[in-house]
Amino acid sequence: MKKILFLVSALCCLSSLSAFAATEYSVQSSSAAGHPISKFWWEPWCREITEKSGGKVIFNFFGTGALVKAEAAPNALSNGVVDIAGIVMQNSFSRLPYSQALALPFLVQDAHEACVLYAKMYEKLPEMREEIDRNYKLLWVMGSDRFSFVSAKKLIKSPADLKGKRVLVWSVSQIDEVRAWGGIPQYISMHETYMALQRGLGDAAYVPTPAVEAHKLSEVAEYVTVIPSRSLPMIIVMNWNSWNTLPPDVQKMVSDTTGPDLSERVGRFLVSHTDADLEKIRQRGGQAHILTMEEQQAFIDAAAEANNSYWLDVLARNGVADPASYIAKVKKLAADTFNR
Repeated sequence: MKKILFLVSALCCLSSLSAFAATEYSVQSSSAAGHPISKFWWEPWCREITEKSGGKVIFNFFGTGALVKAEAAPNALSNGVVDIAGIVMQNSFSRLPYSQALALPFLVQDAHEACVLYAKMYEKLPEMREEIDRNYKLLWVMGSDRFSFVSAKKLIKSPADLKGKRVLVWSVSQIDEVRAWGGIPQYISMHETYMALQRGLGDAAYVPTPAVEAHKLSEVAEYVTVIPSRSLPMIIVMNWNSWNTLPPDVQKMVSDTTGPDLSERVGRFLVSHTDADLEKIRQRGGQAHILTMEEQQAFIDAAAEANNSYWLDVLARNGVADPASYIAKVKKLAADTFNR
């Protein structure tokens, strides 16, 4: 009899424990696990929600690609394979066409402006808000920091400095732009860029500024010119079914620790991180120049037709009803937001 009672008691305990077992959620960053933004926000946030939930949930952190490839993240989120993830917007053209305008050239001056504007776009532009809300629960939005020309021979300060030069690019959206500046674009992967510059297969690389240090490009190209030509937008979102399974108090915790305030804080962090990278380059004897507004205008004017043609076409092909009107609306919102 004692054995039977012990077994019943053990089963009751196990049943009680299972009733209060934490629900686990998978969280995949838009950056590698060791990336500064993962250390700054993603990992601490996962720990914070897990600890403050009182054992109700566990947010398991993974770097980009650890669960699904970055380009597969939009579908993985929709299907519930991943609960929370950062989506690089260029990987979701068909699902989020209006949101692609976040990447319009020269829309913002740095990552801080990008994060501020992108949050405002979600608030002010119903086309963008509707398509995001239809697919995901939005937590926050962000944009990468400024791009740069990296050269082994001289600073690039005007389109004339690119004339006839082989320019390495990572995105097809840069090809016509580089041609308009007089350069010869060469599409290449980020992992091939160091060797291409080292071997003289490219005269300059046109890449995100944080990549200059991350990929050690300044070792083989010591001249860095910062050009705020584009920001790569990302949205951090949650699967709706996963969101609805969160206890109400945990939903409030998630909402209170994300949103526009977080976007702005992340933007300031990204700018400061880039500025620190530029200072490292200078301390090693390299040169780093940030284009003035006047210097930027020469690049803007030279590529205006090429950029306009590209974006009208790509937005129209992906379902934006009146791309010219929508682009004008986005540009006006940016101008009003930053008094330009």
